[in-house]
Amino acid sequence: MNKKLLALSFVAASVLAACGNDSSSSASDDGDYKREFATSISTGETMFIGTMSLDHTDDLGKDFVEVGTRAGVVYYDNSLFIADLDVGSISRYSLAENNKLGKVTAKLSLPGTWVNHIYFVNDEKAYLGGMLDSLIIINPKTMKKTGAIDLSKYKDKDALVVSPGTGVIVDGRLYVGLLQNVSDYATGNEAQVAIIDVKKDEVVAVAKDDRVAAVGSLDDSQNQAFTVIDGYIYCYSNASWGYAPGQVDGFLRIKVGETKFDKDYAWYITKDVAIDGITKKDNFKYLSPASNEKDGVVYAFLNVMVDLKQAWTDMDSYHNNTCKPVQLNLAKKTIKALPIGYSSSWASYGKYVEDDGKVVFAVSTEEDGNAYFRYDPKTDKAEKIAKSEQIPMWIVPLK
Repeated sequence: MNKKLLALSFVAASVLAACGNDSSSSASDDGDYKREFATSISTGETMFIGTMSLDHTDDLGKDFVEVGTRAGVVYYDNSLFIADLDVGSISRYSLAENNKLGKVTAKLSLPGTWVNHIYFVNDEKAYLGGMLDSLIIINPKTMKKTGAIDLSKYKDKDALVVSPGTGVIVDGRLYVGLLQNVSDYATGNEAQVAIIDVKKDEVVAVAKDDRVAAVGSLDDSQNQAFTVIDGYIYCYSNASWGYAPGQVDGFLRIKVGETKFDKDYAWYITKDVAIDGITKKDNFKYLSPASNEKDGVVYAFLNVMVDLKQAWTDMDSYHNNTCKPVQLNLAKKTIKALPIGYSSSWASYGKYVEDDGKVVFAVSTEEDGNAYFRYDPKTDKAEKIAKSEQIPMWIVPLK
């Protein structure tokens, strides 16, 4: 058996197991339910992406596909779009009965290019963003390139690539962060957001603000570093995850329809945030991408490595348990730590707010291992609902 088949067999057999739910272990009829989420899991060197239902955990981990060490996953139009960043490709997978992962229906290869963002205009038009000097226009049904928007004239003189990253389409305009990468990890020293007319495929303006470093992220395949709340687009800067000393992290915002940042709003996470027993002001910290918005709040993981007297030294730091689940009110600038243990930064992407307001977190913690938790904001309590043999990452709703 070759290495790939062996890895897939291992995942199908052992990746996820039920936790405290006897009924779920006996429910295996595909006609009884649908898988509600796409998910990605990591073995440390290899990622797997598939679909799952948290209410039928015996079925979790089946039909996963192997990708490289880093990958993005996006749901749209009854399909999953999986970006394998190691080989530079994006594949469209159909979803079959019960939302099982189906076959590759179309694929776009961009060798040597980190393209991890898809911004959908409709079922026949989308933009691709990543570590390149343009936005690529594609037909997401066929995954064929139909055009491009050249952004090279907006590249800073010190940048290797302009890198359109996190983005969101609101009222006919794409707001997309320009990261201005000077290396794979370090981005530009100011916030820049290109505003694109999606009918004309033209840049309307580029909003700039030097109060924080570059906003958005290349890793953010769900485009969650930009959050739309009450007519504002909140844009988050993680200050290069700490790899560019001196950069300022935090949130700025742009009013929908305008082309400049709101000069009256800024929330500096490192400078302003202190949580008893968790983190101090002026200790560098950063947030993972935030969840979908619900009732004016979002959820994320706050990486407080400095407070725990750990440092960014090498790839192994991704597995340190330093990321605390938190609730944020961006308009009011408030933050609250949640009753779930510290996760590793490698497993600080998965979070999803359900229709009833409860929040699912995918974590890798010291005390609970690799697991899924459900947090209830009404009771401020969390319970472990499933465990995982491997490191859980994205949770992407299939709707």
